[in-house]
Amino acid sequence: MHGWVGKVLRVDLTEGAISETPTREYVPRFLGGRGLGARIYWEEVPPEVGAFDPENRLIFATGPLQGTTAPTSGRFMVMGKAPQTAPVESYCRSGVGGHWAPELKWAGYDALIIHGKARRPVYLFIHNGGAEILDATHLWGLDTYQAQRVIWSTHGTGTRVMVIGRAGENRSRIACILTDSGDASGQCGFGGVMGSKNLKAIAVHGTGYVRVARPKELMKVTNYCQNLFSRKAAHGDPLKPEEPGFKFNIWGGDERGGLTGAPGELWDLCMDPASGYTRVPDGCFACPIACRSRVRGPDIPSGVAFCVQSTMYLESMAYEPEKGYSKVTWYAAKLGDLYGINAYEMTGILPWLSDCFREGVLTEERTGLPLKEIGSKRFITQLLRMIAYREGFGDLLAEGCQRAAMELGGRAEELMERYYPRAGKFGGYREHWVYLGGFPTGYALPFLGLLWVLDNRDANVSHEVMSMLWGAARTIGQDPLSAVPDKLIPILRPVMKHAYGSEKAAEFFMPDGKGLNWEWAGRIVKRYHERGILKDSYIVCDVAFPYVFNANFKDHVGDTSIESRLYSAVTGEEMDEAESYERGDMLVTLERAIACRDGRTRADDRFRNIYYQATDAAGRRYKREELERAKGDYYRLRGWDIATGIPTRRRLEGLGLKDVADELERGGALPKEKGIKKG
Repeated sequence: MHGWVGKVLRVDLTEGAISETPTREYVPRFLGGRGLGARIYWEEVPPEVGAFDPENRLIFATGPLQGTTAPTSGRFMVMGKAPQTAPVESYCRSGVGGHWAPELKWAGYDALIIHGKARRPVYLFIHNGGAEILDATHLWGLDTYQAQRVIWSTHGTGTRVMVIGRAGENRSRIACILTDSGDASGQCGFGGVMGSKNLKAIAVHGTGYVRVARPKELMKVTNYCQNLFSRKAAHGDPLKPEEPGFKFNIWGGDERGGLTGAPGELWDLCMDPASGYTRVPDGCFACPIACRSRVRGPDIPSGVAFCVQSTMYLESMAYEPEKGYSKVTWYAAKLGDLYGINAYEMTGILPWLSDCFREGVLTEERTGLPLKEIGSKRFITQLLRMIAYREGFGDLLAEGCQRAAMELGGRAEELMERYYPRAGKFGGYREHWVYLGGFPTGYALPFLGLLWVLDNRDANVSHEVMSMLWGAARTIGQDPLSAVPDKLIPILRPVMKHAYGSEKAAEFFMPDGKGLNWEWAGRIVKRYHERGILKDSYIVCDVAFPYVFNANFKDHVGDTSIESRLYSAVTGEEMDEAESYERGDMLVTLERAIACRDGRTRADDRFRNIYYQATDAAGRRYKREELERAKGDYYRLRGWDIATGIPTRRRLEGLGLKDVADELERGGALPKEKGIKKG
């Protein structure tokens, strides 16, 4: 099997049993990664199983590209019932970069399925076609960095490690799983699932290889990608390209190896060769860009600087504005890594605590926290420890901000709602670009609103549309975080035509400029969902792909065929871009069926009231009735039932998912259709 090593590893921690399943049972039909995980979950986790129940499956899945030289193929997916989803636990997914995924393939396995609960703390060691369940009592209680070092002392520094910290051990719903490269399975709370299974770590070491069907073709596409994304670094500055004017195409612009983009104390120290602080570009396996930095200093924890892992505690910049992005800002994010706490969830908890304190909803006496000092090192040190150890008020916060606020009720719950957009039973995820520029001071865009209400976690985690919007903003000299979308439309017309089928897709607003134009929202989101699940199934980078916006071409039109070309070169299976969307359509529908089996319907695909009430920077707003019409358009394009948002039997059977339709019907969730016989 080209692109695969042929085996899925199964570990039953309750029985201490290890077995194998042929990968061929799932691929190529379900493609790999996210598609593979969704199928396994559908077959093995009934809806009554809770996230922390032993029978919940924790699925680690690679795709056909992992273990090859395909660009950005260092990624893998973690899937299972997510404890973070609120108020109802449901299936979700988390993507992880770094180097762990190819190592799993070289060790002889395409995926790993873990269920059950060990009697005592254990860790899993996978190596060259075998696996061992080993005692981890000496690792339990160690932070993530300490545990990694102990595992390396036993199995060698070439071993790749995923590990949980105190938050995971104590079954926090916002616990992450950290890799040795600093990447993490952050959203969903799967670190808590590992803790519930008494599983401290998964260590992998392999010396095998992955067969490629057409090596020359793979090399050709790889070189093509290298030319699109990279240039030789300028002498003396690895963050800049030697070629004048070349943009690295991260977020549609020219960032590479950036600390945070925020000036301040730590930036200045890293720029001073005599300071002892350094930042160097760092990337995942087979990455042509190296979009993040690895930062070191004599009195700070070392680690990766990228996105929210380095910007979790921006409150420190308000507390000590003269320092800007300071050592405290960095320390907070890395302390979260040591405890194994989801940094993105902290960006909801921190402003919510500040709001509650300012309005007198929470006091220092009630919380046991120095709330007057939000932004200080003392505050964040105490807060993160209380969450990780479930001490006092931290026990409530370890449930996640939405659950904590709902438990407190009243004004505390109201203040939470601005940070957690999706109403209904399947929320729990912090706001993530509901507006261009962020809520509430940015700009409402119709497809962003529709994306948010339909996803099963935080929308726009696949950065396709944001890279496009930000790239257009930089092209005309605007700051992406304050860009005016009206001015982006001329640049985006050819890009939207290529990516979504028509220049009209770039017409975000009504002709009078006062309202949102929802005509193309359903079609944009349909294609976005297909591309998102495809790249999570191949698997390639969330940021670099799909390559919609090219900052270096005059018309800025990217190349959305790269992923399917890589897949064909590696596997030998001919699948062009159009055919790939058909496969993506099936996988999106399968994930929706899982959600519907858990009880999700159209009624859960909605915003909280504040998102309908607030106006954006241009005086426009999301209107409930317009969003409802766009939802109907999307369901219709998918072939799902418009009244319920549930896939129909006709559609499921047309996609080869008859067994899915049968089970939905047995559970009473399948919508009735005229002319369709039962069973």
